[in-house]
Amino acid sequence: MPHEDLEGVLSGIQAIEKFAGRLPEGDVEGHIRRSAHELTVAVEQRCGVETAGERLMQAVRQLDEHNTTGRLRRDFEHEAPSMARLLEAIQEQLVPALKRAGYQV
Repeated sequence: MPHEDLEGVLSGIQAIEKFAGRLPEGDVEGHIRRSAHELTVAVEQRCGVETAGERLMQAVRQLDEHNTTGRLRRDFEHEAPSMARLLEAIQEQLVPALKRAGYQV
């Protein structure tokens, strides 16, 4: 992977970690943070990137489902801006960077 592609992917992951860090503490939110870290390690080692990326996406989907079915609406509204920024960072930064680097995501 060219150095500039690696930097783009790592920059996307950093954005995700930043917005994930703004989510409240909880099992599902912690899963997103751990998945982002796992993706960072996979990219640095150039091994298992697609799998780690899928785990991150699954964690985000799980949080979205949890927010719409399992929490008080007031709690969801409180973290909705962070969720929106997190999804935006994934869609606009991370996924394009991973595709440029040749990963199937």
